Amino acid sequence: MKLTTKNQDPKNYIEAEFILHKIGQQKPYFSLTGRVVENGRESVGGSIHKEILEAFPQLEDAAALHLSDMDGKPMHSFENGKYWAGFTKWENGNTKNLSQLWRISEKSAERLQYNALNDQAQEIEVDTGEIVLEETLLKEFHDRQLRRWKQEADNVIKKYTLEIIAY
Repeated sequence: MKLTTKNQDPKNYIEAEFILHKIGQQKPYFSLTGRVVENGRESVGGSIHKEILEAFPQLEDAAALHLSDMDGKPMHSFENGKYWAGFTKWENGNTKNLSQLWRISEKSAERLQYNALNDQAQEIEVDTGEIVLEETLLKEFHDRQLRRWKQEADNVIKKYTLEIIAY
């Protein structure tokens, strides 16, 4: 699906393209890209979501699914989620990035950060005597999102009547 503001000014416009992209044997994934033309020349292009959403705010659901597979699952969803939740030595956690990746509220992302899950795991251990790893709690939350992500993807595919474009 392509949108353009070219009809408003043929020398200064923005285009957006939203597709279900398939390369080789990989699962198809959502791609929202665009380009900005100023004075008849392309000035910027690619996954320029800020510019695209300024021109086409109705594509917010498309931008949210960018690089998610056709089931709505974000790319490397669990691994990237662990990173943004602070489960690595390289990142202490970033609730904004986690909330955007998993399409959840920042409040939910705060509850999923390492320290919060560590506290929760300790409470479970005290209450039940069962040892629960923080990563297990994060994985359980992640896996509970799969159905919602699939529904979001199905809704967007239907809304924009997307078909798979293979290269």
